[in-house]
Amino acid sequence: MVILLLLSLRLAFVGDIMLGSDWGGLTPPPDSGRALFSEAKPFLDSADIAVGNLEGPLTTSSACTKKTVKGKSYAFRMPPYLALSLKDAGFDVLNTANNHANDFGEEGKRQTIATLDSLGLKHTGFTGDIAYLETESLTVAVIGFGHSPGCNDIRDTPKAKALVAKADSAADIVVVTFHGGAEGPSALHVRGETETFYGENRGNVLVFARACVEAGADLVVGHGPHVPRAMEIYQGRLIAYSLGNFCTWNGINVSGLGGVAPMLLVEVDSTGKFIRGRVVSFTQQKAHYPQIDPGREAFKLMRDLTLEDLAGGGLIFGEDGEFYEKPPGPAR
Repeated sequence: MVILLLLSLRLAFVGDIMLGSDWGGLTPPPDSGRALFSEAKPFLDSADIAVGNLEGPLTTSSACTKKTVKGKSYAFRMPPYLALSLKDAGFDVLNTANNHANDFGEEGKRQTIATLDSLGLKHTGFTGDIAYLETESLTVAVIGFGHSPGCNDIRDTPKAKALVAKADSAADIVVVTFHGGAEGPSALHVRGETETFYGENRGNVLVFARACVEAGADLVVGHGPHVPRAMEIYQGRLIAYSLGNFCTWNGINVSGLGGVAPMLLVEVDSTGKFIRGRVVSFTQQKAHYPQIDPGREAFKLMRDLTLEDLAGGGLIFGEDGEFYEKPPGPAR
C-alpha cells in the first residue's frame, strides 16, 4: 500500500508593526515591550511561518534623514532592544520595504539588518532581497516590496515579476508582502488604479498583486493604507490587499478604522494553492497594542469590503472569521 502524504503550509500575517519610537519626544513601551504581542502570540506560534511589516528602523542613530511635517510626515526610530519582542512573539520574517525604511538613512538600515540578524529573524524588502526559509519539507521564499528608494519597487512591474520568477525557481512556495496604496479611512477600497498620497505614487496594488501571481507568487499580502482592505482568489492564489495596522505603540493614529487590527491565517498546499483562511480580529482601540476583539470587527470589515469591491473575490465566508474558495458553478 502506498500512503500519499499531502503537505500543507500554515502562515500568519499581520500589517504594520511599530514597536514604539523614542524620536521626537515619543516614549517607547515599558518592560522592553514584553506585553505587546501577549494576545497575538498563540496564533503566531500556531503557524509554520509568521510575517509582519516592520514600519521603521531599529536604530540608535540620531541622524534623521527624513523631512518631517506635522500632521503629514513622521519619522520613527525604534530602539533595537525592542526587537526581542518580535522574536519572543513568534515572528519569522519582517518586511523592511516601506515609507519609513529610510527615516535614519543607511546607518538606520544597517542597524536594522544587524539587529534582526542577531536574533535569527529573516528580513526582506531592500533592493534584491529575498528571504528563504526551510520548513520540514518545503522551501519558502518571501519577497518584500514597497515604494521607497532602496526597496524592491511595486511600481516597476517587470522587475517585480523577474524577482518573483527568480524566487519561484528556487523555492516550493513564494510569498509576496508589499507596502502600497494611499493612506487613511478614505483609502479603504481597492480601485484598480494608481494611488497617490501627498503627491507620491504609491502604486496600482491590484495590477501589481495579480502580476506577481502570474509570475509565480503563491500568496500576496499587502499593508500600507493603515486600514484593512478586500481579498480575492486569483488563479487559485490568495491576495489580501491590506492588513492595516497591527501593533503601533505610538506615532500612528489608531482611532476608528486605524485601530482595526486583523491577523490573517492561511493554509496552502505544497504547490501553493489556497486551502483555507481565517481572519483573527484584534483591536488597538483601548491600547496601542493588539487585543482580541470579541466583536470580530476586522473580519466583518474585510468580508464586507471583499463583497463590495471585488464581488466576493471568489471567496465564501463563515461566521467566525474563516473563509474558503468559492466552488466553481455548474458547467453550462
